[in-house]
Amino acid sequence: MDNEIFESILKITEKQDSDEFSLSIVATLAEIIPDSVVALFEYCQFTTPPYQCITSLSIEQQDSDKLRYLWDIKLPASSHQYIRDHYQALTHLTEYQTNDDRYHVFIPIDIEGKVVFGLEISSLRSFREKLEVLVAITKVCQNFYAILSYSERDSLTGLYNRRTYDNKLNSLLKNQQSSQLHHYHPELEQETRLLLPNSTTWLAIFDIDFFKKINDKFGHAYGDEVLLTLSQFMQQSFRNNDLLFRYGGEEFVLILEPVPFEQAVQVLNNFKTAVAQYKFPMVGHITISCGFAKISKKDHPKTVFDCADKALYYAKEHGRNSVYNYELLLEQGQIQHGIEEGDIELF
Repeated sequence: MDNEIFESILKITEKQDSDEFSLSIVATLAEIIPDSVVALFEYCQFTTPPYQCITSLSIEQQDSDKLRYLWDIKLPASSHQYIRDHYQALTHLTEYQTNDDRYHVFIPIDIEGKVVFGLEISSLRSFREKLEVLVAITKVCQNFYAILSYSERDSLTGLYNRRTYDNKLNSLLKNQQSSQLHHYHPELEQETRLLLPNSTTWLAIFDIDFFKKINDKFGHAYGDEVLLTLSQFMQQSFRNNDLLFRYGGEEFVLILEPVPFEQAVQVLNNFKTAVAQYKFPMVGHITISCGFAKISKKDHPKTVFDCADKALYYAKEHGRNSVYNYELLLEQGQIQHGIEEGDIELF
């Protein structure tokens, strides 16, 4: 194996966290191609275009022979335009040159035959002689990434699992807020919420009403189909920058990127209504209950989850198919700190 490829792969695969691993791939490719812009895209089939930029990097050579890493820089307009216009063809390695005299290569990264990421490299100088190295590195890395992904994703729905929630919530929140602040582009406004005054991050818990009855009546295979369909519905309904988890059983967690309270209420109620109106195969109509609470820097994740969970219990006790906020219930005297909710039939 070429020594450059071997050393690059060795450096990248030292990372045991998928986020760090992704950044390591971007940094390694940027080091191999001087004066380039390297961007990592995530593929989401429910957005148009489906490729959404996660991060980008350009490396400058300084006079002292030190490298300066410029993260989250604005991509060349030609990169955005080409990916927007040709995303359907970007399922295999693609080389192209744009009118601004930039050379580009797009390398999709797939797991089990499904494209999950894409790497775009652009430069004012041709780097065709390095193409074999780039492809070799990404092909090996995609196999390693698959191993990391399996440990972080729920096998049925493909959403983040509870282990990821417990281990990576703080880092995911930092990445989420950074993405909202630095990755805003007017052409992607439908996929980006502006950070408005009085915005805060929200944790919401969704629970399928009477899910046990669905399993008992139709069988677990149809119950799994409901879970899978609901998870896909969530991916269609929420923004790419919102974080989705299957927390366990029929319980899902959403981390809504910073928005004002009124917008959070509207978003969550719109989703609840859309679910109630949707006809699930064989099962028919179902409903969900939701409780949510705000996340601030001083809050412990476990505390916030417990607060949202109390609001969810309140929704279950008061008719289901509803959305309640913990802070508002507390202010209204409907619930109290440290008071456990009564025994109720959750399913």
